[in-house]
Amino acid sequence: MKTEDLIADLSRDAAATPLRPLRIGAALSGVIILCAAAFLAVAGIRDGLGAALSDPVIGSKTFLPFVLCVAAVASALRLMRPERNGQFRIFVPALVGLAAGVVLVAGGFVAQPRELWFAELNPVSVTQCLGFILLISVPALALSFRLLAQGATTAPMRSGAVLGCAVSAGVTTGYSLYCVQDNPVFFVIWYGMAILIMTAIGALAGSRFLRW
Repeated sequence: MKTEDLIADLSRDAAATPLRPLRIGAALSGVIILCAAAFLAVAGIRDGLGAALSDPVIGSKTFLPFVLCVAAVASALRLMRPERNGQFRIFVPALVGLAAGVVLVAGGFVAQPRELWFAELNPVSVTQCLGFILLISVPALALSFRLLAQGATTAPMRSGAVLGCAVSAGVTTGYSLYCVQDNPVFFVIWYGMAILIMTAIGALAGSRFLRW
C-alpha cells in the first residue's frame, strides 16, 4: 500500500472517530499547568511579581516561553492528524522567539557593566534553573505522550520534539514566576537550554512511543 493510500485510510477512520483536538489540547494544557502549579505551590512565587512583570525585560522571560508553548501545543495537535502532518507551523514563532532572545542578550550586554554580565552564572543558580525546569517537565511530558498517542502522526520524532518543546516552554513559563535571576544573559541562555534539552528528549521518545 502506498503511503498516500494509508494516510487516506487513516483520515477516513479519524473522520469516523473524531479525535476532538480541542479536548485533547485542553487536557494537554491542563497537564502543563498542573505540573507548573504544583511546583509553585511548593516553591512559591517571587516577591513583587506584579512589579517585576511590568518591566519589559523581566516580563519577557514569562511572555516568550508562553507564546512558544501556545504555538507548540497548536503544532502538536495538528501533527496528531495524518492528513495535517505537512502543516508544521512552529517555525515562525520559534524564530521570532530566537530573535527576541538574541536582542535581549545583546541588550543585557549593552545595559550592564562588563563585570555584571555573568554575575548570576554560578553552579548553584544554573543547576537550580536547569534542574527545576527539567524535573517538572519530565512527568508532564510523560503524561502528555499518553494524550498525543491518541492520534496517528506520520512524523513521530517531529511530533515528540514539538511536544517536548510545548511542555518545557509551558513549564518554563511557570518557573519564571518563581525565578529571581533577571539578567537576560542568564535566563535567555539557560531557559533556552532547558527547552532544547526537553525538545531533544521529546524527539527521541516520540520516535519510539508515537510510532505505529
